[in-house]
Order: sequence, then C-alpha cells, then structure tokens
Amino acid sequence: MSVKSGMPGRLSPARWNGQLSITVILATAISLLVFVSVSSVLGVGMWLASKNTLALTSANANQSIANMVDQIERHLRPAEDQARFIAERIESGEFDPQDRATLGRLLTGGLAGVPQTEAVSFFYPGLKSFFAARYEGGRTELAEVDHAGDPRFRAYMASMPKEPHWVSPFWIERHEGTYFSRVHPIWRGGRFVGATVATASIRDLSAWVRKVGEGDPGTRFVLYGRDRVLAHPLMADGYPGLSLENPMPRLAGFRDFVLAAIWREDKHSSDLIISLAPGTSGHAIRIGEQVHVFILRQMHGFGPQPLTVGIRFHVDDIATEFRRMAVALMVGSGALVLSIIAALILGRRIARPIVRFSAAAGQVRDLNIGEIGDLSGSVFRELDQQAKSFNSMLRALRWFELYIPRKVVERLVKRGEIEDTISIEREVTVMFTDIAGFSSVAENLSAPDVAALVNRHFEIVADCIEAEDGTVDKFMGDSVMAFWGAPDAQPDAAIRACRAALAIADGVRAENARRRSAGEAPLGIRIGIHSGSATVGNIGAPGRINYTIIGDAVNIGQRLEQLGRTLYSEDSEAAILVSGATVSKLGPDFCPVPVGRHPVKGRSGEVDVFRLDS
Repeated sequence: MSVKSGMPGRLSPARWNGQLSITVILATAISLLVFVSVSSVLGVGMWLASKNTLALTSANANQSIANMVDQIERHLRPAEDQARFIAERIESGEFDPQDRATLGRLLTGGLAGVPQTEAVSFFYPGLKSFFAARYEGGRTELAEVDHAGDPRFRAYMASMPKEPHWVSPFWIERHEGTYFSRVHPIWRGGRFVGATVATASIRDLSAWVRKVGEGDPGTRFVLYGRDRVLAHPLMADGYPGLSLENPMPRLAGFRDFVLAAIWREDKHSSDLIISLAPGTSGHAIRIGEQVHVFILRQMHGFGPQPLTVGIRFHVDDIATEFRRMAVALMVGSGALVLSIIAALILGRRIARPIVRFSAAAGQVRDLNIGEIGDLSGSVFRELDQQAKSFNSMLRALRWFELYIPRKVVERLVKRGEIEDTISIEREVTVMFTDIAGFSSVAENLSAPDVAALVNRHFEIVADCIEAEDGTVDKFMGDSVMAFWGAPDAQPDAAIRACRAALAIADGVRAENARRRSAGEAPLGIRIGIHSGSATVGNIGAPGRINYTIIGDAVNIGQRLEQLGRTLYSEDSEAAILVSGATVSKLGPDFCPVPVGRHPVKGRSGEVDVFRLDS
C-alpha cells in the first residue's frame, strides 16, 4: 500500500491566527530573566562591596542554614502530603483497600507524583502490606508482603500511634538499604482500617544533600538525634556496615573525621564571632592546625529524634567564599522570585500539553490505542499542530488495530530487529477450527444475526487461543487459523495448543447451553492440530503483507480439522483431532485416544491421528 504525503516540498510562511509561537515566548522570557539577573548582580554587587565582611558572613551563615532547613523540608514534606492524600481517599471511601487493582493504581499514581519517594505502601491490620516501589531506570512494580513473621512489625502495628508520624529510619534486608517513612493511620468509624506509608531512602537523601552542596564551600549533613548520621555526601553511594541493628552510621568512627569530632569538648576552639539567628547554633573545633566551623539548626517532627541540620566550613573559606555566596544569594533571591513567577505562568501553559502528549505517546508505545483520548489544542502554535497531528495519527492507528494481530505486533516490537520478520524455518504448532453445520444454521438467519453469531463464536475461540499465548493468524469465513511457536520460540507450543483446544470445547458447550435455553440451535466445532516445520515471516505482495506461516504443517492441520467430519458423529459439540507429531510432545496431563492412521488430502502417506476429548 503506497501512501502519498500531503506535506508540500517547501514550507510556506504561517499566517497569524491568534496563536503564539513557543519559540518566541521562550526566547523573550529567557532574555528577560537573564537581563534582570545580570543587571541585579552588577548593581547590587557594587553596593555590597562596601559592606562589612563580618555582617556578610553572619547573614550568609544564617541564610545558608535556613536554606538548608527549607530544602530538607521541601524534600521530606511531599512524602507527608502524599501519605495524607492517599489516606484521605481511602478514609472517605473513595477507594477500597481490598480492591488491589484500584489500590495499585492509587499507589502507583501517588508514587509518580513524588520523585523523592521510593515506595508508597498500604499496611493492612492483618500484618500485610501492599506497595508500589520505584526501581532503577524508573521501573515501577506492585507487590504484597506478609509481615506475620516479623516481630518488629507486629510490635509496631500493636502500638501504632493514632496520629500521622515519622518512624525511625529502619534497614530493609532485601533492598540492602535504610529507609525513612511517613505513616498516616486510617480510622473509619472508630475502627483502624490500615495505614498509608510514604518511604524515602536515606541514600537518596544523601545524594540530594550532596547535590545541594555542589559548587559551594563546606559540607552539608543531617544528624538523627545526636550520634547518628542520617545524610552525608559520603553516604550518597551507600555506606558499609549498615544492618538491621545499625541502620545508620554512628558519629564515632564516621569516615568524615571532622564531623566525627563535632561534639568533642577537647576539640572546641574559641567562640564564634559571627552572630547567628534565633534557633541557630554554631561552634568551632580545632583539629591540628586547622579550624572548622559548624552551623547547626534542629528540626522537629520527623521522627522520635530531632534532626540536626548542619553545614561544616573550613575557617579559611569563610572570608572569601561566604562573601561571594552572600552576594549571589541576595541577588539570586530576587531573580528567583521573578523566575518562579515567570515559570509558573509559562511552565503551566507549556508543560500541560507536553505531559499529556508524553503520556499518550507512552500508550502508543505500549499499543494501548483504545485507552488514549484525543489531545486538546493549545494556544501555542507548535503544540496545537502537534496535538492535531497526533490526533490524526491516532485515528489511523485505531483502524489499523482492528486488522493487525496485536500479539504479533507486540512481539515484533519487543524484538526490535527488522530481520526477525524475514521468512525462516521454525518448529510450530498450528490449529484450524471450523463451525460444524454452520450453513444449516445460518440459512435461516438474517445477515446481522449471522454476523453476530460468527463474531460471538470467534470471540470464544480467540480468547482461548490468546489465553495460551497463541496468535490468531486469520479468520476465514467461519474458520480460524492460529499458531504457536512464532515469532517467539515456545518449547511447549503443542501443550499450549491442546489446552486451548480443550478450553474452546468447554466454551462452545457453555455457549450451546445458553443457546438452547434461548431456543436457538446449538453449534458444533471441529478442531485440527498438527506440529511441524513451517515457513514463518512476512508473506505477501509488496503493497500488502501478512506475518503468517505456510507449509506442509499448515496443510496437515487443516486436513485434520476436515477429517473430524468422518471420525466424529454429526451431533458432536466438539471434534478435536491431533496428529501423532503433536501427541509426541504432550505430557501426562492429556489422554489422547488413537484412531488409526489416515491419509490426508494433498499429501502422500498416512498420518497418525488421535482424538483429544475433555
């Protein structure tokens, strides 16, 4: 099938239609932000140059630690918000925690909205948990864990506070990591129904602390209580020696020997000469000839122990780097406000259609065409054109989806190599089905009723085939051709085909029971199954090809289906004949009955034939 492109060879100038160009908007916004930032830095920098170094150092110290505290809260608070949000949905009855499918979507959605969180869980009163976890590469999985054998978990559930709370960091053996969790108990009518839990890794927290401090003097850290290290750049890639009994490193023996001496009285140097804001403390220690300054502030509400957020500087860094940071911080604060305002206005308008497009494109990648809605338009020309083009493509794909076997497409897409569709010899198992007595039943029906009858029958047959991971190759009148063993090799192809045949027989019997109760004539089905070598690949003319199988194995399978007319009585609801080649591949779960050797049309010699009855 050839397709002529409707795109002209040369783009004509776009007419103004009231829409704005995203290119122009971004260029203008970025230029404005750079101008404001640079001019502010130059102007304020000249003014700050005349100020007292000590005042700048004090302001910088207070601002740095305040910013650090604020950043820690920004990193941890989303976990609280997410745990509360999910808990409120369950507490209100909007979501049933017993419905794993719905709960899984809720947990997965909550996890996607909070990148700082590695897992979102629901704890059941019966000592089980159901959680969504994020792994390397952005992969998300759902799992259920039984904690009945964990005495610590039982003790915690027995004494769980009624109010939302952070629990002490704990070690998870199977993930080889320490985690920090926010627990939100759920009560309904005075009865405890469970708890939602948002969990963050202290390794990720350490990586984030390291990232926050990149390019700045000093070392940032977070202590849990007084003698445990919760976050430190040295812990960003893991830290040795952690375990269930020792989930966080102790200060004593910590690899940052300066931090390890933070509370040692014998190392204290002279008092600080900078003034610190209320709630902020600091001191200096001397190690050898070097003096190190600690700026500290405690944070409460993140567990039984307070968090001590700190920044450690070498005293030589203060006079130079702190001055530079103070200037940049004050100028950056003004520029940040402007950037945030511009980003909120501009980013929301740009990001919303892009996010929708990305999600829809992901559904196309997964071939979930039926689950995608049309994209809405945009005020920005490029995004509006993108939405229109995508919607046109989507309409075309919806039609293609009706005519192309989805399983074949999925498998070939996963294999990713065009060479995999070139015709090759492959060991396959082929199945042919046909409705027995179809002509006599159909002659008294209208065309719509005949179509409904055939479609219902094909639905039963196709569902059974696909349940056994088979591929429906084609529908031919009232017949179906299917196969196993391609494009992916299936060592148990014969077993799958026979299981599918027995399931089809059961489905036809159940449908006949319904038809009899409705006063309709029952239908019978003939099935032929054969295993052998066949040519597999793209077969057809250049403008129209099918991924199919051809060869002697296909012909024998069809002949076995036709042979059912003579080896079964006319009133049989299901006639299943299997070749000896297929029977040789079956296990003890099947009981094929030999019916002798029979010639098949178009092939010399005879074929061992067996009945397969359920």
